[in-house]
Amino acid sequence: MNRAAIGIAVAFVLLLLSCDRTAATPAFARKYKTSCMTCHTGFPKLNAFGDAFRRNGYQFPAGTDPDFIKEEPVSLGSEGNKKAFPDAVWPGSIPGSSPVSLFLNGEADYNPKVDPRFTFGGLGSSIEAVAAGTAGEDVSFWGHFILNSDGTAELNRIFIIFSNLVGDTYALNMRVGVFEPGLFSFSTHRAWLEGYWLTTRPFSNDMGWTIEETQKGIELNGIINGRFTWSAGIVESFGNPHADKDYYGHVAYKFGGLPPSGVVEPGAAPNNSQPFIDNSLTIGAFAYAGSASLGPASMAADNKFTMIGGDFNAYYDRFNLFGGLGVRHDGQPFIVNDSAAADFGLVATGLSANTTVWFAELDYVVFPWLLPGIRYESWSSQTPDIGGAGLAVVSYSEQQIVPGVVFLIRPNVKATLRASFAGKGAVSYTGGALPSVSLQPGTVSLALALGI
Repeated sequence: MNRAAIGIAVAFVLLLLSCDRTAATPAFARKYKTSCMTCHTGFPKLNAFGDAFRRNGYQFPAGTDPDFIKEEPVSLGSEGNKKAFPDAVWPGSIPGSSPVSLFLNGEADYNPKVDPRFTFGGLGSSIEAVAAGTAGEDVSFWGHFILNSDGTAELNRIFIIFSNLVGDTYALNMRVGVFEPGLFSFSTHRAWLEGYWLTTRPFSNDMGWTIEETQKGIELNGIINGRFTWSAGIVESFGNPHADKDYYGHVAYKFGGLPPSGVVEPGAAPNNSQPFIDNSLTIGAFAYAGSASLGPASMAADNKFTMIGGDFNAYYDRFNLFGGLGVRHDGQPFIVNDSAAADFGLVATGLSANTTVWFAELDYVVFPWLLPGIRYESWSSQTPDIGGAGLAVVSYSEQQIVPGVVFLIRPNVKATLRASFAGKGAVSYTGGALPSVSLQPGTVSLALALGI
């Protein structure tokens, strides 16, 4: 077998072993002729410059984007049309090359509690296409399509960004489509260990709402004085059918480090030889409110829910400590079988519930290619008292520790090893109690990722 054939075979194996869903976009590396490390620390996690690039509508900050583009876009109309507007269409552009990045997903898992313990079930599970870029001045786009091996397809985040609706400092921007709600000072869908309980864990099977990263709606956001960020949105929400739209808002301020705007003197060139170092502290707060419909359509009950909380993101030297807290209230999240209402089957109990969920994660850059991390998560909530015929609620708690390490084989080739350890606190029902469960090992996953 010649060297070319060997190279093709190795590339094919790497593709088959690529990781669970990624978010780095090699299309940007081609556009600017730069390394993935310009914006990422162990992709898909963003460094400070990558976050500024995201907030600036996938453009280099301080109006320097044209200076760094190496693949010239195709102009649609002349600059003279700006002066002729509204008698001429405002000029724009399209990417000069394909803005599409491809990913093949898969994962090998080991779990001592199931049979078989070791599986390749996740290998080759799906192929993804991510299209991202700009369509002229102050217009950006993101599209994410997933084709699964079972023949099903899904559209993930798909949105358009209109930047600088007022002025040119990104104080007022708009996202329209399906996107990750701007509820934190960091991007939650870029978790490399696994999804956060705070954003991905539903209250119950009946009440399936989570913050998630795929909500459909409109969001306004901006950066004020370089360091204060804000967002406010109206969305259809995620999970159960909703009785009305959901509403949210977030504010944050960054002390030290590279400003969220990315604007520094004398410009915004990404010339930091250690972009993973950004000595800073960001503190934020958010609020979310919605109303979900539970039970059969013939007698659906509305569960009005709210969540308030905050987040922090601290960098010191090679350490990054960040986390989030959510305090949630559900007015009527439970439905039960009711024999007296046989025509309806499921009815609401009328019980309310409170939930507190939080996490903290510490990541460390040993070398630019070696990135260990560990996360602790806590979930404290309430459930109906099964011994009391569902007339009251009892409290319970769960915890999880998720350690992991990322190895960057190349800037766009990543190996990830992660595990999970979970446990539960004691639950006391009427007439009995369930004992606590100490932290127990869960699934250990090994994945490879290749971005092309």
